[in-house]
Amino acid sequence: MICSCCGFEIIGDPHIVDDGRKKICEECWNSPDMFFPEKIKQDPRMSLLSKMAQEIGNKSEAVEVTAIKLVQKEIEMYVGKMKITDILNLYELDKFKEEELEGYQRERYEERTSQLVEYLEKSPLAVMPALLVGLRETDFVPINDNIGTLRIDRKKGAIWIIDGQHRVGGFSKIRDQFMFTKKLGAALFTELMDYELPVVFIDSQGAAEKIKSKGAKVTTSLSAQDIEKTIFFVVNKTQRGISPSLKDALLYSIKTSGIEGLSIVDKEGWRILGAQIAITLNCRENSPLRAKINVSGQRNSGKPIQLNSFVSSLEILFKDKEFSNLTIDEKMCFIEAYWSALKEIIPQAFKETEKMKLNGEEFGRRFALNINDRAEKNKKIKEPDQKYLPLTSLGVFTLHRISRDLLHWAMKKGISVDKSDAFREILEPLRSFDWKANSSPLSALGGMKGVSKAYDTLSEVIGQEKAVLIAEKSLPKYIEEK
Repeated sequence: MICSCCGFEIIGDPHIVDDGRKKICEECWNSPDMFFPEKIKQDPRMSLLSKMAQEIGNKSEAVEVTAIKLVQKEIEMYVGKMKITDILNLYELDKFKEEELEGYQRERYEERTSQLVEYLEKSPLAVMPALLVGLRETDFVPINDNIGTLRIDRKKGAIWIIDGQHRVGGFSKIRDQFMFTKKLGAALFTELMDYELPVVFIDSQGAAEKIKSKGAKVTTSLSAQDIEKTIFFVVNKTQRGISPSLKDALLYSIKTSGIEGLSIVDKEGWRILGAQIAITLNCRENSPLRAKINVSGQRNSGKPIQLNSFVSSLEILFKDKEFSNLTIDEKMCFIEAYWSALKEIIPQAFKETEKMKLNGEEFGRRFALNINDRAEKNKKIKEPDQKYLPLTSLGVFTLHRISRDLLHWAMKKGISVDKSDAFREILEPLRSFDWKANSSPLSALGGMKGVSKAYDTLSEVIGQEKAVLIAEKSLPKYIEEK
């Protein structure tokens, strides 16, 4: 028996097509380059995909969810349930963007998503907690007291995930697996797409309008996104799922939106100012720290300084009386001038490395290559340059301790806090210090004890260069006498 498609002999049972007029071998039947209408009828996976495609055009204009309405401090919320298939078609993520400080969702980590996929596919007790989502357009039709129908437009972006992106991501990956591979059976896929998740809906646009109507310091530009961002921050503040750097960035963003009364935000006053300084220096043209600070905490970003580390290292300044008396602009000018002086003295530490030039994802992908492929790749793309300590966590903590002493000297001598030239002259002895991460005398240091040791070492370097003594663990005496 000859295959009507390839002309070779058919081994085993043939596939009958074209109303019985043609016989197809197994290889041609499974070829991705060939399509036979009979596949849809005979292949449960293809049949289900065809049914899904047909149903898309027959859907109503809105998803109707039976929900319970509740009010928390005048903010309207709804509790209901939705099938995963509807959630996947309607949800959107407001991803955090460093430059604009917009959005709030962190990156989705593949390992967490994969774990959820395995849990959903294999566990007989695959129970999931509720999603927390924002509605920027709300249409609730009451039926009886606080029970009614929530009508949600059937369009992408009708609901915005505030908490639960990895749960939704797991189901999204399952759908992709079924559509583009044969790893998942049609029966299990159907069961998972009919999976019902409890959902808490927040009328984020209505909440923004109510808060604005109360006046106070809230800006007229307060948006639904600001409401969702604030809730996201409060929900995730103590969880490990959100990076410390993203927490600091959101803290600053929430404060500048004008939302008040959140003790979790208000008590972090100095961190908000620290984040403002760091983010400004990271974005400002000609700043010595331009594009050097990883604001979101995203992995493999190529930016050497974590926002959280930079902000935390400023605590020693914010607790200092002289620094606290400066205006926010003066604080900014001082830190920028100080790092400008450091950049002139240790330029090699500030050079844009090959790693910074690469997209973080591409960098991670390249290092995942096997050793043979990597060697071949390295012929075309240079590996990251030598790493230097000034822009590491140890470096910024130590150097900000040095900056406190420089500030005291400048204030005592009546020198403007933005005079980088004056700071450069004091810091000049650090030019000859070994800053390479693999050979520096500071390389083995870690933790706050390591920072104290590094501070003492650098102070001694500055002092010995001028052949003077160190007094009381501060900068060399020549600073006081200068």
